[in-house]
Amino acid sequence: MDTDAPAPAPAAPAGIDESTQSSRTRGWARVVTCCTAALLCLTLVRVAQLKTVPSERLDAAAGRRTSVRPELAQRGGIIDQRGRPMAVSLVGWRLFCDPAFIYESGWDKAKKASKTDPNAVAECDPFRDAAIALAPVLRQAPQAVHELLQKNAERRYVVLAQEIDDSQADALRHLDLDGVRLEPKLVRDYPAGPLASQLIGKVGFEHTGQAGVEFAFNRQLTPTDGKVKALRDAFGRTLWINREDYVPGDDGQDVRLSIDLVIQEIAERHLTAMVDEVNAGGGRLIVMDADNGDILAMCDVLRERAGWKEATHDPSRRIHPALGRNRNFTDPYEPGSTFKSFVWARATQLGLAKPSEIIQLPHGPYVTPFGRTIHDVKYPGPVSWKTVLIKSLNGGMASVALRMSHEQMEQMVRDYGFGQKTGMGIPGESGGIVTSAAKWTKYTQTSVAMGHEVAVTPIQMVRAFSSFARPDGTIVQPRLVLPSGPVQPHAFVPGVKQVVTPTVLAEAKEAMAGVVEEGTARKAQSDWYQMYGKTGTAELAVPGQKGYDRDRYVASFLAAAPLEHSRIVVLCVIDDPDKRKGHFGGSIAGPVVRDVVDETLKYLGVPYDQDPSKRSKTAGGGAKPAKVAQAR
Repeated sequence: MDTDAPAPAPAAPAGIDESTQSSRTRGWARVVTCCTAALLCLTLVRVAQLKTVPSERLDAAAGRRTSVRPELAQRGGIIDQRGRPMAVSLVGWRLFCDPAFIYESGWDKAKKASKTDPNAVAECDPFRDAAIALAPVLRQAPQAVHELLQKNAERRYVVLAQEIDDSQADALRHLDLDGVRLEPKLVRDYPAGPLASQLIGKVGFEHTGQAGVEFAFNRQLTPTDGKVKALRDAFGRTLWINREDYVPGDDGQDVRLSIDLVIQEIAERHLTAMVDEVNAGGGRLIVMDADNGDILAMCDVLRERAGWKEATHDPSRRIHPALGRNRNFTDPYEPGSTFKSFVWARATQLGLAKPSEIIQLPHGPYVTPFGRTIHDVKYPGPVSWKTVLIKSLNGGMASVALRMSHEQMEQMVRDYGFGQKTGMGIPGESGGIVTSAAKWTKYTQTSVAMGHEVAVTPIQMVRAFSSFARPDGTIVQPRLVLPSGPVQPHAFVPGVKQVVTPTVLAEAKEAMAGVVEEGTARKAQSDWYQMYGKTGTAELAVPGQKGYDRDRYVASFLAAAPLEHSRIVVLCVIDDPDKRKGHFGGSIAGPVVRDVVDETLKYLGVPYDQDPSKRSKTAGGGAKPAKVAQAR
């Protein structure tokens, strides 16, 4: 038997030939291939679905694949007329947390720690631990932070502090607490501190203006934030940013004010000192450039006194001093005798009285033809029309006012801009109060001549008085906001309306110079500059009632300087001074104006116009040389 011969092949199953088996094999191969291809296709479809339209549960678990981050743009700055910053925006930090994540993360750590510490879970309180860590940095009690976290346990975004300083931010970065993060935000900074705060105003948490210039010009100051869209990986790291997905922001526009910070400091210092000295309820002061209407300084002081029933209230100031209203625009007052300068000029211009004319006044109260008794502090008898203004005689003003028709007197009031807003764009500005022609009576005629039965705002008064400080007798339009760009050289701006003729202008200035030299404003005399102006001492109206409080006053002094070529107009109003310490406009408002005029004109480089031989010999005992404000 040949053992090397090949073994015969196994016989095929009965009934299946070789060709049939091959066909079956190919058929199964096709089925497996098709199934595999189908599964691959379904896998690809599922992947595409998960990528493009994931379920809510998967989307929450995987996290966002793209993020949009805002790019902060700067809010416009507020600068003074010489470019000094008054309000700027800096990048600061807001502290926020995710209480739900803090809770989950704390329990996860406790469970892991329980493997080595059996008490870890029993002692776990994620909110307590976070509060203890955060409290010293936030300078708050741990209980307060703990309560805040517990109250918002299920929320994903809770602000812990709207603003934190750099030292707090550094401390938080070192703590590296889970669920606690810093968010960049703009912080408004006021480099001059409280200086001019009543005028500048304040912004809120969202960096929008809440008061003052910040509110009035909020649209111009507000920036447009940019944004950037980024593709991120599973760990939140940035993978890619398309060029078209980056939109840069636009910074807000700067607002350049006419205010000069040095002059503002001078004005606030002297006004505050006098308000404190006479224990007044408040005070207001405006310095205006007579040539172009620039408001160089604007102050508003309001204080509450223990045991006094205050006539003026401003609840917003209790929240923050900068949130209070600017009473130079919003709160009218009766100007008293300061209003006589306008009546005197118009009566003279109409030819109803001449400066040298003798006004026949009695040696006692003047009684009008319709029976009204007009009182004065002193009764000199017959005096000249010029002396009537110098000595501020109510009887003389009333007698000449009766020579004017009601229409002429009312037209004078309107011509000088009273009863009308200045149009400076300050919200809440009052147009004052002027009696309508239909209700104008003989009493109104004589009352207005003395500065009563008419209410004005301080900004209206300096606007009207600018007509005496300008060589053409025109009223200049006050301005608080200047054009942006390089500082423009000082120039004379044409007035909006002529209200005083040159002849009457010279006569009025001469008479008002006499007010300072020998009249009611002798304490306002300066050793360096000749001033002219008018004092006022008006009785304070009783809030919510008709009539006046005979023991409470509004004292004021309105003046301009130098005499020949006037550069500035200054108004000081002292609200409700303590009568025991002084209440006449010439004695308490006059010295404030004198000191402000002296320091301001020296700062502006205006030459002295006072005779050197008369220095320190004036009746009013002019101010001693004062140091120019350090804010320069």
